[in-house]
Amino acid sequence: MHHCLRITEILHLIFGYLADEKVTNANVTGAIRHKDVAVLARTCKAFMDPALDILWRTQSSLSPLVMCLPAQFWTLTVDQKDGVVSLLQEPSHEDWLTLKGYSRRIRAFDRTKLHLPTVCENIVDIVFSPDLSDELFPLLHTLNFTIFSGPPSDPIQLLHNTRLPQLVRLRFRTPKPYRNWDPDLYFTPASVPSLQALTIGAARARFHANTRLAPSSLREVIHLQFLCELTVTLPEGFDVDVCPSMQPTFPSLRRIALTVRSLDQCTNLLSCITSCELGSVKILHRSPATQDDIYQLFQEIERIRKRYADFNTLDIRGSHKNKPTAHPPFDLPRSMLTPFLASRRLRVLNLSSFVVLDISDSFIAQIALAWPEIETLHLRGPEQGDVRVTLEGIRELLRGCPRLQSLHMRIDARILPEGEPEMQSFSLRGLDIFGSLMEVETAVKQYLRTLAPRLQWLNMNRPHPVVMPAWVWLSPSP
Repeated sequence: MHHCLRITEILHLIFGYLADEKVTNANVTGAIRHKDVAVLARTCKAFMDPALDILWRTQSSLSPLVMCLPAQFWTLTVDQKDGVVSLLQEPSHEDWLTLKGYSRRIRAFDRTKLHLPTVCENIVDIVFSPDLSDELFPLLHTLNFTIFSGPPSDPIQLLHNTRLPQLVRLRFRTPKPYRNWDPDLYFTPASVPSLQALTIGAARARFHANTRLAPSSLREVIHLQFLCELTVTLPEGFDVDVCPSMQPTFPSLRRIALTVRSLDQCTNLLSCITSCELGSVKILHRSPATQDDIYQLFQEIERIRKRYADFNTLDIRGSHKNKPTAHPPFDLPRSMLTPFLASRRLRVLNLSSFVVLDISDSFIAQIALAWPEIETLHLRGPEQGDVRVTLEGIRELLRGCPRLQSLHMRIDARILPEGEPEMQSFSLRGLDIFGSLMEVETAVKQYLRTLAPRLQWLNMNRPHPVVMPAWVWLSPSP
């Protein structure tokens, strides 16, 4: 057989397809597909290794690994959920190493659709201790600490003492001691030199108002050579120039999601990024923005956009709504958006923090021509004054943007186009036109549902709730 068609590679592809949760079949669950692969693993020796690789490559719990220890070491307590695995006695170092035949196949600890027993907190601490983690998980590239329902007592301390040279994706929550006492997180990335994606999160309901990544730690993070994705809260008063370095700042960054107190913090950090492939900028700001803040930020984003032809995402939101402020709401001139029409690959434009002036059918026509790949478009028009986007403009937008899935915009729907729409959008799932002008609401609703027959959510008469983005690490402002 030709070396390009080696049997193990073919088997990996076949078994991987069987276990792939993205394969959509209403009658086949993830658990059944994994059982099929397990049966194949027992069929013959040639099938065993590739099948085991597939079964072990992504784990959503440590319980399958722990339950491979001899029975005298562990017990399974079954409750109303999935059960909990705990240790009856602590295995020796040599006992843990007997699991290498399975653990070396694990590439990721991340969420799956399988419902597995959880493990006690001390098991996570033991398995990811410096003495064991290197030997047990030599190929681990993704580590999501949030999957462990009993989280490690201190994931930051574990990471500080453990070296995972192959790890490229890391996600963890702030441990309770940090939330309750120390607002600064001291995360040293030296243990993960190949890190490409970093997300630091916390459960929203228990999140300490001032928790953030310590400035000293952030200064180490910004020089990670391979970091492509970053989701983090900037500490108060953080200045990247305080500790100058000859190393480039975020040289490989492609996506950034920041929570900041004020937009000037964000502008300062963006101005130092040296990556030429930064295509996604997401910002949550907790204080109202001034005109100068917005002007400086958009100048910096325009510099980033010019440097990367495939710039695709700009998402700016505020969590300060309904708070009294000395600053009036900032009106964003349409001219500040005009340069973005040159970004042909734009997929997300969410400017829900600002009021965008002079949105008209003519500007909507330009958008339809400029952004054929747009999927999310949220532009707030003025609450008072003329609304110059009509139902005909929305129809032309959907005609020119066949991938549009979410649209938030105020419109003038007092005049319905005659006859049925000449086209239909089968991609639009969410539409928010709260604050729009209309006379017969039922007629407008019928027209929109005819125009977009797969609409799952249509808001016409109530304010859209302020939903905290899933991509940021959130806290209420103190």
